[in-house]
Amino acid sequence: MSYLVLARKWRPKGFDDLIGQEPIMHILKNAISQGRIAHAYLFSGPRGVGKTSTARILAKALNCKDGPTSDPCGTCESCTAITGGSAIDVIEIDGASNNSVDDIRDLREKVKYSPSSGKFKVYIIDEVHMLSGSAFNALLKTLEEPPSHVVFVLATTEMKKIPATVLSRCQHMPFRRISSSEIKTRLKLIIESEGISISSSALTLIARAADGSMRDSLTILDQLSSFSSEISEENVKGLLGIADIGMLAGISKAVIKGDREAILDTISILTEQGTDIKSFTKELVQFFRNLLVASIIKRPEDYLDLSDEEISGVKDIIALSSDNQLTLMLSEIMKAETEVRNSSSPRLALEMALIRASFLSSMKPIKEIIENIDKYSRQFTGTVSDAPVIKSQLEEKSNISVGEDTKKYISKTPSPSSGDNAPAFGTPSYLKRGKGELISPPLRAYGLEPTAHRGGDEGEGDADTEENEKEDTEEDVVEAETTETPAISEPLEVPVKDTDISSSWKRAIEKMEAPLASKLSQAEFELTGEEFLLTLNGGQALFEDAIKKNLRSIEKVLSEEYGKTLSVKLVTINKKSPGRKDIREKVMKEPVIKEALELFEGRIVDITPNNVNEK
Repeated sequence: MSYLVLARKWRPKGFDDLIGQEPIMHILKNAISQGRIAHAYLFSGPRGVGKTSTARILAKALNCKDGPTSDPCGTCESCTAITGGSAIDVIEIDGASNNSVDDIRDLREKVKYSPSSGKFKVYIIDEVHMLSGSAFNALLKTLEEPPSHVVFVLATTEMKKIPATVLSRCQHMPFRRISSSEIKTRLKLIIESEGISISSSALTLIARAADGSMRDSLTILDQLSSFSSEISEENVKGLLGIADIGMLAGISKAVIKGDREAILDTISILTEQGTDIKSFTKELVQFFRNLLVASIIKRPEDYLDLSDEEISGVKDIIALSSDNQLTLMLSEIMKAETEVRNSSSPRLALEMALIRASFLSSMKPIKEIIENIDKYSRQFTGTVSDAPVIKSQLEEKSNISVGEDTKKYISKTPSPSSGDNAPAFGTPSYLKRGKGELISPPLRAYGLEPTAHRGGDEGEGDADTEENEKEDTEEDVVEAETTETPAISEPLEVPVKDTDISSSWKRAIEKMEAPLASKLSQAEFELTGEEFLLTLNGGQALFEDAIKKNLRSIEKVLSEEYGKTLSVKLVTINKKSPGRKDIREKVMKEPVIKEALELFEGRIVDITPNNVNEK
């Protein structure tokens, strides 16, 4: 057969022909020039990036008539034999089919013989990770101390399967994926030499579809050159089953807008066209990734391998959403890729995943939710103009600076009702009036003056109103002083920490020696009168004896720090520390947590226990 496929015809013949592997090229050329040739190399990386080609070029460089040289001639008898695959001194072994102990024993017997014509015997073992464990063990001694005329080159696409004992005996050369731009540049050179007519957009699609493999791109180009004399973008999409960019953009818009009918219609069209759902899902993940990148950076054209027209379309889509929404949607679609790949019904898996992602379109930022809550709460706390007055009164009476964000609170009050239908938590006392009216919260309980109540029932005189207000004021003050605040209905009050006790305890620990201080820092503490209680929980009981021996010194330091004579009492509680599951169950039972989840329509992502010493 006279025809040679492009992948073999355009295989690199020298170090300078390697694409995208410049660091490895420089290392090998310098090693040969300086006479620092290792006895074993391990080439790892994706398929089609030049591992075996580099091994052959290295064999040429070592056995060239002018060698060892970093620039083999490619024309001598040794170079031409290696290029043609007929060199006696260059032995290529397929690790997948020669993976037994007997195969390696046979290799060990042959390595001792000198090369027949060249200077070195080069053993190239491809897919070396396929060797059995026993075969690897049989190879170790030879790999560690081979004869001076032998060089091993091991190639693999599964680096994680190589035993550490083998890796430590080799110089590792990691090959990287080749970028789309480098593949496209190389393809342009080849199509000009081969006289192939192809559009620029089609060339871009081939480079992307190759996924970093130069060999795959040449194989695709070879197929397309037989398909049509003039290769177009549609030809590439038809051969590879690539979804149209318009289809990707359309379904992305539907997800972002929450248009679930459009999502189902698009997937139905894809199925009728025979599009591979798994490949489409993979492309959709990449498309959403491009959307997220374009929404974050100012110049997406510098980061994304897209045409100007595609960049413009991406910018139009990201205007419909936010970074938060795109991040969550991308996360959902990435999960969908795994589900679609493993599902017996890929279409159903994709439909359900995109419908789930579409519900994120109604997600609102916390800031917007807080603003809406603030507007709602103002009907109980007064008008907007009253806020500065209330703020200044709070600061004056309590010496606490009230910030714009912290001065707000949420009071969720059910509709007024009575009898059996009354709400479980009741209506707060400060919302009750004789005639069922709602008034401001009990600001008088904090020594503040409420703003004048605007409005009222028609027909009532000013005098009656003032008299009723006065009576209500007195009742409100009494209620505020004697009535307990409901746990849920009334505004939440932030408890004040006894920071002096905590800070004094920390300072006391710092004064103690390191081993003892480390043990005490994990204990719970409580100060009651003249007694300082130290509690050791669970595994901390190991420190009990060490702490008991130092009780006197601990009491002395604590007494100096707190300014009074203290006695230290040590208590050990042999209980198992709660696990994350127990903590989560406890938190989910908290009424406040339930209210927050219901209010914000959220879910618990993670729970981090507080340090008990900071309570």
